[in-house]
Amino acid sequence: MWKSFEMGFWHPFGAYTGQSAAQVLEWKGAEVKRHGWTLWSFVHSPSGDAWLEQLASAKGPVFALCSHSPSARDPDVDKGTLLASHFRYLNESSWQPMPDPNIMKVTNPFKRKGLALGFKVNRVTEISPTTPPFGVEWYSREKRCWRSDIAVPTRGEFLIRRGGSIPPRKVCAILELAPPYLAELRH
Repeated sequence: MWKSFEMGFWHPFGAYTGQSAAQVLEWKGAEVKRHGWTLWSFVHSPSGDAWLEQLASAKGPVFALCSHSPSARDPDVDKGTLLASHFRYLNESSWQPMPDPNIMKVTNPFKRKGLALGFKVNRVTEISPTTPPFGVEWYSREKRCWRSDIAVPTRGEFLIRRGGSIPPRKVCAILELAPPYLAELRH
């Protein structure tokens, strides 16, 4: 996988909805086996369109690297997670109903105007925590440029690509994404 990594996402990852990181990986991996793909939610970001613009130049597979964060706090400590009811890919305008929750259960607190984003995932791979063997640059939406002068910020999702001299932090799982890579979710 490391040899084929060109561009992807940095995804902060840990316990979620009262489940350990390992349980979340099992849950989402089972959805891929049942349905062929799944949506993996995260907080809504205005960066989505800028990310898609950059992803248009990706020549190989696109991955999300899930951080190894054993002390990360579960973002759902208040049990405010809701079930997604609809999704639309960022390059589309019409909403589609979510698959049956028995096949694909996508949850999120939906704290930003009732919306969330999600990766379209077609493979979930758990790995022994390791630091990727390359440096990365991360895309700054505000500056509209790739940065390698400082490490990838610790909070939030970031588009990353191979390059630069600063390696990312340890990774415990790799999500292989399927085009069109990103979806918007609502409940």
